[in-house]
Amino acid sequence: MSNGSPFTFEQAEWEARSYVGQKEKLHGLLDETNGKAEEHDEFLVPAWESLQIFVRLIRAWLEGKYFLPAATLLMFIAALIYFVNPFDLIPDSIPVLGLVDDASVITFVARSNVGAISKFRNWEISAQ
Repeated sequence: MSNGSPFTFEQAEWEARSYVGQKEKLHGLLDETNGKAEEHDEFLVPAWESLQIFVRLIRAWLEGKYFLPAATLLMFIAALIYFVNPFDLIPDSIPVLGLVDDASVITFVARSNVGAISKFRNWEISAQ
């Protein structure tokens, strides 16, 4: 941030609002998320599955295949924004520790939305 303070999840939630009506911007976020996740997958083991679910869920929503309440969607988008931002509470430039806060946010959002994730996983299985 311009004032030198770290990027917070609250700021990510605020920024997430600007992604909802912008399909290209949201697709870019998903691509950026996948790229960063692939680079650091060994450090994200506990949060990896949740992160992948967030990406699949948002893609399904973007394609008009899956409905999600706005507040829930915003939390998932905010988690991805926080994940890709290198200047969050623990900067990504700090090896290993820089991803700890990212994994914590992903885990927090997943635990806060267990019901929505469960419904989505059931939908995915039935859609196959």
